Amino acid sequence: MDSIFGELKNRDEARADADFTPKEILETKKQRFEYLANRVYNLCIAYFEVKDLPNYISKFDEKIRPFISDKMLLISSSPSFLGEDSSALTQMFGQFLNAFPEFGSIDEKTGIDFLENILESTAVVLKEMNVSPTSEVQVYSSVKILCKATFPDAIFPTESFQKTAKCYKPDILIPILGCAVEYKYAPTEERLVTTIDEILIDVKGYDRHDIYKQFYAVFYVMPGHMTDSRFKQIWAEKRFPENWKGIFVLGN
Repeated sequence: MDSIFGELKNRDEARADADFTPKEILETKKQRFEYLANRVYNLCIAYFEVKDLPNYISKFDEKIRPFISDKMLLISSSPSFLGEDSSALTQMFGQFLNAFPEFGSIDEKTGIDFLENILESTAVVLKEMNVSPTSEVQVYSSVKILCKATFPDAIFPTESFQKTAKCYKPDILIPILGCAVEYKYAPTEERLVTTIDEILIDVKGYDRHDIYKQFYAVFYVMPGHMTDSRFKQIWAEKRFPENWKGIFVLGN
């Protein structure tokens, strides 16, 4: 589908041959793209049914059905996180499929690297923007700009992933990577340890989320209270699941 979309995008390159005009060639490619779109849609539904994910199927259908029903939307483009225009539909397919290890890709790995580099560089970002934070909001608000520029599908929710007792409230969601990020401002070691314990309580509530499979907790800590090695030791002792990663950021 991506290959055909590239040919549709460069439609001026189409040339008549002995049997078909450029217009006929273009129309044939559109029909081929539509056929493949419906086939991939059906294959995805079958795959999600095998996984026994009825809610996931419902969300998938809600997002994909408009493309299947509208021929103009079907061949619409959208910028990828690498800055190149690509098929909006295949990007949407990817957002749902990349949540599963079987469909992980090199591009996804690169995207994860980009995201983690941004999170680990939080202090540098704040310094460049002349921000001296005193709260979590001030920390992640500055990073949001960079995340949005790198990942156009980034979401900055106002609501939490609701659970019974406490709640993991993601500040940044990256659907294309299946990642959720929460920032914590910890002026002291005592506050940092307390915050880690609070997040640990919530972990079990998010181990089967339909879209978000990788979780990041970024701790912005003021100088003089904690070292990176000390943080890693505390985090390791808490025995978080493998899909949870704690990132220590030493404040300015």
